[in-house]
Amino acid sequence: MSNVGTSLGKTGQPVLDIHTNPDTSPGKAHQEEAQKKQYQFRYATLQGYFLQDDPRTKAAGFQFMENNFGLVQRPYDSDEDLPDRGQGKTAWQRFEHHISSLNNAATRKRHETGEDVVTQYKLLFLGRHGNGYHNIAERYYGSEAWDCHYSMLDGDPEGVMIWADAHLSKEGRRQAKEVNEFWKSQIAEQKMSLPQSYYVSPLDRALETAEITFDGLVPSFDPTVVERLREGTGIHTCDRRSPVSYIRQRYPTYVTTRDPFLTEADQFWDAELREPDQALAIRLGKLMDQIMADEDGERISLTSHSGAIGAVLYVLGHRQFSLATGAVIPVFVRVDKIPVGGDHHNPLSRRHGGKAEGGKHAQADDGDDDHDTNSDQQRPDMNEEDDKSTWRPKPLCPPDLDIPNIGVKRWGMGVKEFVTGVENGTVKLEEVAFRYAE
Repeated sequence: MSNVGTSLGKTGQPVLDIHTNPDTSPGKAHQEEAQKKQYQFRYATLQGYFLQDDPRTKAAGFQFMENNFGLVQRPYDSDEDLPDRGQGKTAWQRFEHHISSLNNAATRKRHETGEDVVTQYKLLFLGRHGNGYHNIAERYYGSEAWDCHYSMLDGDPEGVMIWADAHLSKEGRRQAKEVNEFWKSQIAEQKMSLPQSYYVSPLDRALETAEITFDGLVPSFDPTVVERLREGTGIHTCDRRSPVSYIRQRYPTYVTTRDPFLTEADQFWDAELREPDQALAIRLGKLMDQIMADEDGERISLTSHSGAIGAVLYVLGHRQFSLATGAVIPVFVRVDKIPVGGDHHNPLSRRHGGKAEGGKHAQADDGDDDHDTNSDQQRPDMNEEDDKSTWRPKPLCPPDLDIPNIGVKRWGMGVKEFVTGVENGTVKLEEVAFRYAE
């Protein structure tokens, strides 16, 4: 359930925990008005539109810039409405027309039948931030030493890197610039439209990625900064955000006043406890409700993190598809906005993560597929409140782990030499794919 009063189009809301839904309940009139504005949302990934929907497409090595964002070249019924049945139109022009046609048809049907369920079709561009100094540090020290020791520091002992609220590395800025150039080529060659709304995590690496990615593409780039879009948090200082006053100073055009959960100081990060995957999925499910409460645009950009994007895909019922740093994938979804208390036919089997109409891909011919398919297990209860009782404490390092020398042993070089090598391209970092823990 989501209260439209907490949507990102509204301001002046009280400060709340980002896992909970507000209850500003004084007064009978207010309660009656709030009840009128409560909805549930259902999300269904539409298959057959993108290569990343296809179980035969491996996430490892997938190059979205070499595959037209993964868009499948296929006909649509809506091509009939175009001059010459869409001949001479690009694949993206026909697809965008198809999205609008579906939305127009849904609106006509609702008006003709009197149905109060609002169905909309949305194209979400999910972008992972570029490479950050925390990514370099984790590769240097290894995941085990990172999780049990180095992630709790603000930077390395030698003062080479700072990864508290990690910033983009030189490589990360290069990746974001490359995506910027790709958008420019897509607009010129595919006549592709930009997103109509932009949302970004409050962590600096995501903020800067969005800034570089859309530089020069939007007359006044003013994305909405939303707290719930941040990475899974706690213990790791790279996931401890800076104050809102810092964000306003560094990114003056960014909107920091729409989200009631975005407080001046980071009240969500916990130095002793780590947010688990289930809580992350609940949080991102609530974020989707928060955005969709009054989002009219068909194309929406979300700049975030590997774990958060994995949770979004999980909530939407999309198969897990790991993104490299700097990567972007579009996801096509149907959103049903259902008034609470109504007796409505439910075309899907669960509140979140169903599958709906669209083309179908052939089934993968192997049973593994890098575990990229999403199972039919029960989705998280999005009305659940998280009191951190399920959050995990700091892990202990194995007694035989040589913490001070682990990086040199792994790479045969000191941290300064390693960072220099990564920045100049002589040291290649293998991507460690993220998969939401189902």
